[in-house]
Amino acid sequence: MEFGSLNNMIFFIFPLLLLFIYIFGMKKKGKILKYLEIRNNNITVIVKGILLVLGTILVVFALLSPQKQLENEEIKVKGLNIYALIDTSRSMMTEDVYPNRLEMTKKVLGDIIKNLKGDRIGFIPFSDSAYIQMPLTDDYGITKNYINALDSNLISGGGTQLYQALELAEKSFEEMQSNNKTVIVFSDGGDFDKRSLDFIKKNNITVYTVGIGTNSGSVIPEYKNGSKIGFIKDNSGSAVISKLNSKFLQEIAKEGNGKYYEVNNIVDTTKTFSNDIAKLERKDNRKESVKNYKRYYQIPLGIGLLLILLGYLLKEVKKDEK
Repeated sequence: MEFGSLNNMIFFIFPLLLLFIYIFGMKKKGKILKYLEIRNNNITVIVKGILLVLGTILVVFALLSPQKQLENEEIKVKGLNIYALIDTSRSMMTEDVYPNRLEMTKKVLGDIIKNLKGDRIGFIPFSDSAYIQMPLTDDYGITKNYINALDSNLISGGGTQLYQALELAEKSFEEMQSNNKTVIVFSDGGDFDKRSLDFIKKNNITVYTVGIGTNSGSVIPEYKNGSKIGFIKDNSGSAVISKLNSKFLQEIAKEGNGKYYEVNNIVDTTKTFSNDIAKLERKDNRKESVKNYKRYYQIPLGIGLLLILLGYLLKEVKKDEK
């Protein structure tokens, strides 16, 4: 026998409180009846108390969800395997969108995850290099912590190595023998990278791109110990202006048979993303073992409610002592 909701054990305090209140009330009631020279039926009082307390205990026991595990059932799950490739280079700290490109990326990513159903998603931040921050999972609850941890300091340097991120995603897809390979690239575009385009085409990866930023761009803030100390400058001492390279992101999406979206303070075309993802074909890409249980909470619940009802209806017989 197992219990599915042991956290409900806290409710066992109610039978104890009921017992305490009942005993206290009966003592006080007994003094009043004695003063009025009325004899109370002590046996009825005891039986009534036992029925109420025992009934409450059984109801709380039912809340623990007693159950017995049966044979596990193997089911096929249809869903996509999606890797979110997140640009964390220094240019993503540019404030041409509020509060900056990286924070906007985190917001959009969170909104997208809210609309996923049955698909697995993983995170790969990239800059001068890339790594798998969160492997593929369908536990959307834990993704919030990983999103909050995304920072431009995760990877040193300020480059944009999309190719390495694509390699990591493809390697993970191969290890899982997945045919449903989907990638979402969140970036301001960076520099043109022909290797990434060739890699996408060669490995048949479906790619969606989300351009974060504006065509006019802005200066790139420079931080030290979490505080802004100025702006990144080039060799001539002029502030570096980072602009959204939407053309490159559009080429990537086209090569990956996906779609390009753009996000800034004025435009957010990712609102159609969920509909576009929903149209993709889901295949039986994994099997999951599901535990089956036979639940027995109805038995203690039914008996408990019956005992409480009997206790409530049981009348105390009082006799005049005279």
